Amino acid sequence: MLINITKRLQILIICTFSFFLFSCSNEKKNQPAPVSLLGTPYNEVCFLMTHNSMNSSEKGFIIPNQTYSVTNQLKYGVRGLMLDTYDGDGGIALTYHAVPLLGSQKLIDVLMEIKTFLTDNPSEIVSIIFENNGSNTQLQKAIDSSGLDKITYLHSGSTWPTLQKMINNNQRLVLLVEFDKKPRANYLMYAWGTIFDTKYTFKSVNEFDSKINRGGSGTKDLYLVNHWLSNGLGLPDKTLAPQANNRAVISKRVQYCFAANNHFINYLGVDFVEIGAAKAVVDSINGL
Repeated sequence: MLINITKRLQILIICTFSFFLFSCSNEKKNQPAPVSLLGTPYNEVCFLMTHNSMNSSEKGFIIPNQTYSVTNQLKYGVRGLMLDTYDGDGGIALTYHAVPLLGSQKLIDVLMEIKTFLTDNPSEIVSIIFENNGSNTQLQKAIDSSGLDKITYLHSGSTWPTLQKMINNNQRLVLLVEFDKKPRANYLMYAWGTIFDTKYTFKSVNEFDSKINRGGSGTKDLYLVNHWLSNGLGLPDKTLAPQANNRAVISKRVQYCFAANNHFINYLGVDFVEIGAAKAVVDSINGL
């Protein structure tokens, strides 16, 4: 369901205002009090998301996309995670990015980090997009073993609930998979049946655009803007994060993507989330 016209205009104004504030040298004005999002439907909220969330230097990965572990990303304010999953020996699902020698972690361990956070923060909602390269059997086994299956969100119909209703129902974990493999538990939504996204391979800020990648046209419920830079080898590079995550750059990109596809931005995916202003821009989009 697309967001209503009034809300679209509000978000466009917010993004434009955010960009204007950063670009000008005027005195700071008093910031408005934070607005609660609990009464807002899930598909009208923007969530800060990390790309290859498990692939962090804190966990010893060799070519990281993130500095912080998943636990510390969540503490920082991240509410969306992109996780790669692969089948491991003995029916144990692993999470790593393409080459296990560059770093590896049992999926169950990552899921337990997420469970601990959700247990300690009963009013928070987390979303995960799994790049399910392995079988769904091992993926689902890990989810069920962690106990997270008991708090997953089950989507039905065309209307998304408010955050408060998801909290009240203790359905606080939204799970999506990139590949529509079988068997697929009812708590694993097919990502590109629900989301559409932008391209994700950019080498400079001048290449950022709003072209649709997966999920077809911009009529899906949820919109993911992939916003990070890779080096000449297509690998993550922390030295590029200050450019990509610059507030003016992100604000301009999300404003452009919103206008080009006439759709609210639900997930902003970034590398090295603590660098720059990705969280501040997401807060602005949400009117906080």
